[in-house]
Amino acid sequence: MNNPTLRSLWASVTTTLTVAALTAIGMTQALHPASADDDPVGAAARQAAPARPTTNTQERPTLHNGSRGPAVVQVQQRLTAHGHALTSDGIFGARTRAAVTAFQTQHGLPADGIVGSQTWTALLASPSPVKRTVPQPATYTLKFTKNWNDPQNSRLALLRDGKEVVSYRAGSGKDFSRNECTSSTGWLPGGTYRIEGHTTSRGADAMPWNEPAVQGYVIELADKVCKPVPGQKAVNRTDLFIHSEMKADGTQAFSIFEEDSLRRWEGDADYTSSGCIKLRPDHIKDLFRRLDRAGWPKNLTLQVS
Repeated sequence: MNNPTLRSLWASVTTTLTVAALTAIGMTQALHPASADDDPVGAAARQAAPARPTTNTQERPTLHNGSRGPAVVQVQQRLTAHGHALTSDGIFGARTRAAVTAFQTQHGLPADGIVGSQTWTALLASPSPVKRTVPQPATYTLKFTKNWNDPQNSRLALLRDGKEVVSYRAGSGKDFSRNECTSSTGWLPGGTYRIEGHTTSRGADAMPWNEPAVQGYVIELADKVCKPVPGQKAVNRTDLFIHSEMKADGTQAFSIFEEDSLRRWEGDADYTSSGCIKLRPDHIKDLFRRLDRAGWPKNLTLQVS
């Protein structure tokens, strides 16, 4: 093929057929390999693009009433750790929903009872330490309120944490004396008294010729210095009690002999006392029963006003 024109035409046809054949089998890249220089912007973008995060929604599925399975068990365990005790049975029932709702309310989440992403996050966080408060024992106080118009119709009350539990009629002093500094006659001086002791059988061990005037159920009070009026000396009042009229064993004497009058309650006139506080026999026994139940608190005091 000596004709130059024919040779040129043949070379062109041969090249065209070769390219077509290579294209058909996907090998044109071999003839023109790509490089970063061919598309610098695209290559840089591909290098800078961060990897897409993968999320496993299977581990934290949305749970609601009726859901079952290991994820429900995990929710129940986390609720228990946060103080909402549940049985980890893997069943999302009414109790689990109620616990979820309470937990959501506690953490400021929409209280819909459905465990979504926000609730999952809060559940998987470490629970706050539970502050355990130790209940404090109740404070009992006795309060004697004087009746200035009628000293033998005053009141003795038992208070629990400042609130009145029970109140009894009570008397103090005799001959209607309101002088705190008159021993064995004036009524009880105002102020706070420490309770020195109590007994239900005062005088039980005494000899007949040495029996105390105050017997049976008795609360013993600390001594108290009176508040004198102008021109009067202060007196340290001693032998102060809360008591009644009864025998040493708490029973009533028969009204046969004159001395039985101190051992038998005979009416309102018996509210008079030698400066102590006096109650009816059934009232002082009721007071003892209540203080027995309270364990006779060591901080028990008497407030006189």
